[in-house]
Amino acid sequence: MNYVGLHVHTHYSIMDGVATPEEYVNRAVDLGMQAIAITDHGTLSGHRELHRIAKAKGIKPILGVEGYMTTSMADKRAKADRTDPLDQNYHHIVLLAKNQIGLENLNKINELAWTDGFFSKPRFDFDTLKKYKEGIIVTSACLSGWIAKAVELGELATAKRYIQWFKEEFGDDYYIEVMPHNPENVNKGLIDLAKSMSVKVVVTPDCHHSDTTQKEIQELMLILNTHAKLEKNVTYDKARKKGNFMERLDYMYGADRMMTFKDFDIHLLSYQEMKDAMLKQGIDNEEMFNSTIEIANKVEDYDIKDHMNLLPVQYKDPDKQLAELAWQGLNDKHLTAPWLGNDIYEQRLDEELDIIRNKKFSPYFLVVQSMIAWAKKEGIMVGPGRGSAAGSLVCYTLGITDIDPIEHGLLFFRFINPERNDFPDIDTDIQDSRREEVKDYLVKQYRHVASIATFLEFKGKGIVRDVSRVLNIPLPEVNKVLKHVDSWEDYCTSKITQDFRDKYPEVEMYGEKLRGRIRGTGIHAAGVVTSKQPIFKYAPLETRSVTGSDERIPVVAVDMEEAEKIGLIKIDALGLKTLSVLKDTLDIIEERYDKK
Repeated sequence: MNYVGLHVHTHYSIMDGVATPEEYVNRAVDLGMQAIAITDHGTLSGHRELHRIAKAKGIKPILGVEGYMTTSMADKRAKADRTDPLDQNYHHIVLLAKNQIGLENLNKINELAWTDGFFSKPRFDFDTLKKYKEGIIVTSACLSGWIAKAVELGELATAKRYIQWFKEEFGDDYYIEVMPHNPENVNKGLIDLAKSMSVKVVVTPDCHHSDTTQKEIQELMLILNTHAKLEKNVTYDKARKKGNFMERLDYMYGADRMMTFKDFDIHLLSYQEMKDAMLKQGIDNEEMFNSTIEIANKVEDYDIKDHMNLLPVQYKDPDKQLAELAWQGLNDKHLTAPWLGNDIYEQRLDEELDIIRNKKFSPYFLVVQSMIAWAKKEGIMVGPGRGSAAGSLVCYTLGITDIDPIEHGLLFFRFINPERNDFPDIDTDIQDSRREEVKDYLVKQYRHVASIATFLEFKGKGIVRDVSRVLNIPLPEVNKVLKHVDSWEDYCTSKITQDFRDKYPEVEMYGEKLRGRIRGTGIHAAGVVTSKQPIFKYAPLETRSVTGSDERIPVVAVDMEEAEKIGLIKIDALGLKTLSVLKDTLDIIEERYDKK
């Protein structure tokens, strides 16, 4: 094998990459590559997914990022105040984790980029990279990187100054990057510059989809993302006569539209495709291919663990503490044998505590109990409990729920099944006007707290709207057909949609290719996670904006299922408006009638 793909964007590069980590791994295996990298824009969200799939398929995962680098994270000048093309808000750079230390440093750099350096994009600066450089391999990135941009502008002195800094800090772990879709003069200028400064050149595909079958979807997604405007007087029927899909898009949106990938091959190219593309530019340099193997060989196995015990434990013996609280609660509720004349509650509590202890769930119950007890003490309204947690006597005795499961015949085993290893899920409703206070309490109590990211996919009826919008299908027709369906599956199978599907077959064809790909991110409505150590040690930490506010809050940048695999257990504190209304009502009654 003469080449490894080291600059790869998955669909975690939101609306810029198309392919999933699995599609890239499969393509790399088909091409005989010994390794495959992941370098999404400013995010590490796809790391664990690619790592897991690559290991299962027998090739080496290389975890990295195409980050946004700035001279100073404190520099937040507006774009209008920047006239020098080499003095922009950020420039691209690729960082690859060489080993476990490098992976932890990569996570830390990315966290700081989101928390301290965010300004339009998550940015880090030279000081940050220098501080956390151990175990990091650096490549100079694309035309949006400092070096390639300086060469393109003829600012060779500036390029040499930056190269010298990277050489001094990273030595042989710094490479100058060339790629087939760079202009020929830029690639040749980069190679000459690298030679003059004794830096190795590495060739990368800078790919955004896995193979040529995804090129049309890439262009469709780009038009959606850039909100490209239709040319005058274009119609679906006229466009359909224009030949292939790319020609249709040129007709509808202009062949000279601001952004297009139509003239670039940005899939994961084979060695021969890469070789031929570079030869077209008159570049025949086997060393740049050898550098990809050299980098892959430098990368060691990462120690990525699942199902770690990360819940914060503030007691030497959480099992003992939980049992004491539960038995005290049972006694306070007058449910012990001396009161009732039988020991049904004591037997049930013993049984539940034994299962919780054996499954090592005690810390989770203590964290939830602490949160709810604090909220009630502070006068914050908390719901009586919902879901399967209402079947737990332990939850009832701890004050987590207000429902007696024995009185109401509720089953504990619907909450925790002893034969499965699923973590229990306690959903707690909190007065929404004071939910942030509860979250602030968790931060003060346990320090390492974050919300959970969500990833929004192309799905449901929305796919029909998205594809129809790009194809300029008349909106009244789209609205009419969507009145009769509830899902993508309905659209594809319903007799009611048959005429529309026959008239516009591309909607189903491209919609199926688009379905399931990521189109955006959000914040889980209720879930937060806590950890006994800084979260970045185990998972990527980013920030998200809060609706109606300039505030950005920390989020663990994986979805709920992935967080649980890591060992970051979700604590649900759902803000419920009904509770706020009830609390306001009770406060008014107390104020007017002096009654609680």
